[in-house]
This record gives sequence, structure tokens and C-alpha cells, in this order.
Amino acid sequence: MNGIPSNLSEADPTVRRVLDALRSIVRELRLASASTGKHHGLSSAQLFVLHVLGKGGPLSLGELADATFTDQSSVSVVVRKLEEKRLVVKEVARSDRRRLDIRLSPEGRHRLGEAPPPVQSTLIRRMAALQPRELIQLAGLLEALVPPAGEAPPMFFEERGRRPGKEADHGTA
Repeated sequence: MNGIPSNLSEADPTVRRVLDALRSIVRELRLASASTGKHHGLSSAQLFVLHVLGKGGPLSLGELADATFTDQSSVSVVVRKLEEKRLVVKEVARSDRRRLDIRLSPEGRHRLGEAPPPVQSTLIRRMAALQPRELIQLAGLLEALVPPAGEAPPMFFEERGRRPGKEADHGTA
């Protein structure tokens, strides 16, 4: 047995189209990740967070999670790394002393100005061009391909639980 379910032909052009599309997306993400890390010393996720802060900052952690379409625990890992690199600053909001705002540092703004647009922004723009029903259908179909998970996935190429100094990923996104 070759591992292909009996209801699919080995030459099924639709399966090939799906796999080709997924391979193209993964390739685009990896190339962007490698380029960002190599030329700018940032992961894809870090660049995406800088980009979002550059457009709408300062933001709370929750607002940043919403703006990056991820969860707070994932974005907090990225923010911590950016803070260690002195590219973002956390400060108590003037309007609400209970709120902690995250904003670009001068160095973060400079690095953002030199970096290419994040690949996540390109993907989000492409999704926005779909009809709402198409986007809902795409989400459902992709979710059907993903194994059930107990927690929200981290940002692209961002690994949870990595010890400081042990970053193997170049393209957190």
C-alpha cells in the first residue's frame, strides 16, 4: 500500500493543486524568514510586530495580539525578544495607569524603516481580497487539515519555550 487513501488517485490533479499551493505558501514564508533574519537580524514575527506597532502603536499586549491575529502568549514572547534587543519599550499608559503600552523605540523605528514589508502583511492583504464567504470557507478547509491542538499555535517560525540564546529560528512571524 502506498499510503494514499483509496478515494484519491495518485494522479489526482486537485490534490496536487492543494499541495502545490501549500508548498508555495510555506516557501514564501521561509524565504521571507531567512531574508529578514540574515539581513536585519530579526525573525519574521519580530518584524511583523514592529510593523504593526509602527502603524498603530503604542498598543497594549492584547491590542497587539489582536492586530497580529494571534494570542497574547505568542505575541508576548516576541515582544520580550524585541525588548531585549531594545527595539520596543514597555511603559505605563498616561491615560490609564493600569495599562501597559508597547511602543517602538527610536532604534526599533530605524530598523523598521530599513526592513522589507513583513510577509504576514502580504498574506493578510491577499485574504482581504477574498469574498467573506470565500475566506470563511478557506478557514474551515484549512482547519480540517490541521491536527487538533491543545493551545493556540505560535506566530510563524516562533517556537514556544525556547531558552534565551537558543533561538534556532530566523523568521518568527
